[in-house]
Amino acid sequence: MTKRNLISIFLLPFLWGGGLWPTSVLAAQSAPSLYKDMCAGCHGASGKGDGPAAAALNPKPRDFSDCKVMTKDSDDILFKAIKGGSQSIGRSAMMPPWGGALTDEQIHGLVSYVRAFCKK
Repeated sequence: MTKRNLISIFLLPFLWGGGLWPTSVLAAQSAPSLYKDMCAGCHGASGKGDGPAAAALNPKPRDFSDCKVMTKDSDDILFKAIKGGSQSIGRSAMMPPWGGALTDEQIHGLVSYVRAFCKK
């Protein structure tokens, strides 16, 4: 698979994050399921920032298992990054906003799920 094809495959969910993802499909999903479907492509199944699309991204996705990095951000910051994209908190525009596809409750669930990758 070429780098261009890989990027195209993983950019499609980014478009859905703007509100084109069928919310009826997402409504009943748990945080682990949402993470797998919407986050793992970039952040990796174990949250290390090593998902299949990570190789094509600059900067690289956040490593959620790095406790030193993760303890610097409050839950509110993580919530804002998921809801409004990382650009909304002054970081890279590579992380898309998911607020159009997820409820606040789902985003809070993802924040808790992401926090669990950091094992102190």
